[in-house]
Amino acid sequence: MKKNVLKNADIIRQGTLIIVLVLEMILFTALSDSFLTGSNLVNVLRQTSVTAISAVGMFMIILLGDIDLSVGSVYALIGVLCAYVFQGTESAVITVIAALALGTFIGFASGFVTAKGKIPAFVTTLSVMSICRGVAYILTDGTPIGIVNPKFTYLGAGYLFGRIPVPVVLMIVVFAIGFFLTGFTRFGRYIYASGGNEQASRWSGIKTDRIRIAVFTISGCFVGLSSLILAGRLGGGLPGTGNGSELDVITTVILGGTSLNGGKGKLWGVITGVFVIGVLTNGLTMMNLSTYWQQVVKGIIILIAVLFDMKAAKEE
Repeated sequence: MKKNVLKNADIIRQGTLIIVLVLEMILFTALSDSFLTGSNLVNVLRQTSVTAISAVGMFMIILLGDIDLSVGSVYALIGVLCAYVFQGTESAVITVIAALALGTFIGFASGFVTAKGKIPAFVTTLSVMSICRGVAYILTDGTPIGIVNPKFTYLGAGYLFGRIPVPVVLMIVVFAIGFFLTGFTRFGRYIYASGGNEQASRWSGIKTDRIRIAVFTISGCFVGLSSLILAGRLGGGLPGTGNGSELDVITTVILGGTSLNGGKGKLWGVITGVFVIGVLTNGLTMMNLSTYWQQVVKGIIILIAVLFDMKAAKEE
């Protein structure tokens, strides 16, 4: 009976998110003639792709009951690396490989230290956040590295078949990978089990440390891809890139119904959360609302989502 109540509550929550998304679109359409246009809607998809791709990895991390605070700083470091590698090689392929390799390595390192060192992910990724941001500034001396070569900017600003934004295609591919991993594999079941009750999972034979390392590694690869897209959009490597981006990623995951306690959540809810925040950010920007106030709004949204999460946890 209680499971049915919780399931109904989850359906209501997701339905409410969809209603909020529709109301946002109605509101911003009424306030701006430019909002509900093809070009702006494509722009919304392009803008949300960076957050959405990283959110798939964050979703799996939060399913474990962990969190990653380093996303924004990793964007900066990988963006700088991409710019330097492309300057030296003028090869888009080598640049992509370098970015994905560094993102994967950072994710692996964070997961390994967290799992084997028995350190809370909050502490580990807070340290990684500081290290990556500092290295990005050291490598550039605080100076942006601009690159306008179309081969570099393609992933962030290019189009497939001349019409479909490349970042949107990549976002769809990553969503598909996320759905497959979390919904149709033993690995996905182990993530839910480890996040729901880690000790019981160990007793049942699940190698929880390996699961944690694997999840952080996969997430790191996705963050590396997001970094490539962002660097392409910005046209180079900027050491200040991504400041506060982890807030957007975490917000979409929590708003989508993923429990901070771990073991509960669905990726389709995260996708809804991605577009709720994406449309909100786009609309507020069109209304010329300061980015500082946008951060306030997102902070309030996180607080409300966490309160819902705590209430649901007490009812279990």
